[in-house]
Amino acid sequence: MIDKKKIAILTTVANFELYKKTATIFPEKIDKIVIDGTNGMYGLNSIDFMFQKLKNKKYEWIIMADEDVFFYDSNLVFDLIKHMDKNDYQICGVRDGGLIKHRFHNPEAINTFFSIINFKKLKEKYNFKVVKEHQKFIPEIYKNKDYAFLKYNYDIQSLKEPYYCFYFWALLNNYKILYLDTINPVNDDQTGNIVLDVNGNKIAFHSWYARAYQVYEDQTIRIDALLKEFQIQTASLNMNSVSVLKKRFFNWKKRIKGIIKSSIRK
Repeated sequence: MIDKKKIAILTTVANFELYKKTATIFPEKIDKIVIDGTNGMYGLNSIDFMFQKLKNKKYEWIIMADEDVFFYDSNLVFDLIKHMDKNDYQICGVRDGGLIKHRFHNPEAINTFFSIINFKKLKEKYNFKVVKEHQKFIPEIYKNKDYAFLKYNYDIQSLKEPYYCFYFWALLNNYKILYLDTINPVNDDQTGNIVLDVNGNKIAFHSWYARAYQVYEDQTIRIDALLKEFQIQTASLNMNSVSVLKKRFFNWKKRIKGIIKSSIRK
């Protein structure tokens, strides 16, 4: 039996207007947590901030879902967690190479737009410094792997996303990853993809380009059509029900580090 009090859904939010709508169809009766990404916090830094802020909390499972994820049936995530728990998987998600036409990168890393992690187990070994050391091509990871089933291009040497090291580290520490299947393209939409569970059920649609919503007309029109399709175009989540985490001065600290590194190189 999965205890929902020990599950949270976490979103690193770049677009709060979109989040307030899509979060209304996120899984129910679990804590909603937001990392404020409007200051440039995302990716690997966001993962590390999650471990920093939640390591002493009650959570055993964390669902990571971007604000441009539209759930068809959010209850399916609980069945997925049960499956992961029963079969000793610590991470699940969609490969970032070979399954989505415009994501032709590393097939052993997953894209963080949707993922579930066994936070209780991962935090036992998690060390940010050690994790970062794995951002490199590690031949051992790809040994005896057959990628013939992948539909699209991929690159086992790709280090496209700085957060790949988290998954490489996990694999080399014997954490098991459950790779989920996905559908792309979806009808006339060449960009979006549908995430499937282990039984082929539709969990969620990922639109991509949350940052472009209400910024660029083409993506705004596209995402507005999805909001209408999911009947949440007028929905608005009460943010008082959400725990918002923000790393103060993150942007400035990042810029200062960049200036220092640049000065050292000179």
